[in-house]
Amino acid sequence: MSPPLSLPAAVAAHAVVVLTVGAVVRWRARTAYEGPAGDADTAVELRDLRHRWLLAGGVLTAALTYLSDLARAAQAGATDALADATGTATVGSVGGVLVAVAVYALPVVVLALVVRLATVPYRRAVRGFRLRYRDAAAWELERDGVGLLGVLLAAGVIALVPAGWPRVVAAVGLGLIATALTPVALVVALRTRWPTDAERAVVEGVLPPGVRLRVVDDRTRLGSAFAAGLVPGAEYVFCTESLFAVLDDEELRAVVAHEVGHHEHEHVLLRYSIVAAAAGVALGVASAAPQLALAAILVGTAPAAVVLAWVVRRTEEQADAYAAAAVSGAALASALETLAENRYVAEATGPSRLLSYHPPLTERITRLRGRPSG
Repeated sequence: MSPPLSLPAAVAAHAVVVLTVGAVVRWRARTAYEGPAGDADTAVELRDLRHRWLLAGGVLTAALTYLSDLARAAQAGATDALADATGTATVGSVGGVLVAVAVYALPVVVLALVVRLATVPYRRAVRGFRLRYRDAAAWELERDGVGLLGVLLAAGVIALVPAGWPRVVAAVGLGLIATALTPVALVVALRTRWPTDAERAVVEGVLPPGVRLRVVDDRTRLGSAFAAGLVPGAEYVFCTESLFAVLDDEELRAVVAHEVGHHEHEHVLLRYSIVAAAAGVALGVASAAPQLALAAILVGTAPAAVVLAWVVRRTEEQADAYAAAAVSGAALASALETLAENRYVAEATGPSRLLSYHPPLTERITRLRGRPSG
């Protein structure tokens, strides 16, 4: 079956979508920056703007790829060509799947790059980023490139597994392996280094055996910390350089303790389990009724995202409690206030709270102030 759109027409349509979304984001970002709101509110608006248009643009590009039938045509062509070249139907089938996944994914990667670059000058102004277009583009391409390679590898392995529940089990297993290897991917996708002796001394006693600290160049991320990994001995806490610059020692220890709390309570595995359950359902639907797969994913993505965000907010509260016991609630509350003053963290407002991974900032600070020291 030939696609309704020729290859040049499909590429041109994708280019129009990407350029239009980029122009809208740039215009909206400039409007927000020149508006009456202060830097903190503008930072929130810019973040929400990126998230909304990444989601909307991603849906638009996926729908365009589907409606143009470009992915199916590319898959069929690649399958036949590889099968003829190698004389093996399996190689042709797997190669066709990889080409189809790439056709869907590449426009989304380009869109993500354009959306992030469109907000760079305004994010730099309101949040104090030492960020250049070149740095932002390199980081985005490195991060998305690692992600794309992972998706292609997973798609190739899954394509070798018989359809149905064996394929669902294989996908969930691959996701678990990917989650365990996330720290390795982050070391590649982000500019990270081992802490200096002085930095290591600050967090001494907070990091338990087996949990390692990596410091992230603040040209890629600013004022953030996160936990990654779930294999004992390969669990990591990532902290940006800017945290060491703006927080005092006790505040920094509390932030690191918060991330350690995620490891101590197995939150990385819990979060993956929720994503795996949703992915398993999607793959089950795709196996049982391929013609309904895209519609099911589009309909189910929003409620799944809301449920995931609710669970993650609960894990953040539990990690706050761990940090309060390990260091002190007052220290973590003070750290959050300092980060908010520097616009490194921002409180979600309106409907975006449903998708926020953190409880309201004022509620967190109030709750932490009321907790006794550990």
